[in-house]
Amino acid sequence: MPRKFRMAIIYVMIFIMFFGTVLMGVSAF
Repeated sequence: MPRKFRMAIIYVMIFIMFFGTVLMGVSAF
């Protein structure tokens, strides 16, 4: 697997975590 692919997975994981946090914050309102 090329290094770019691994970086893409890391970015996707960070994005999903950030999106989940935003979703929880919105549902808290």
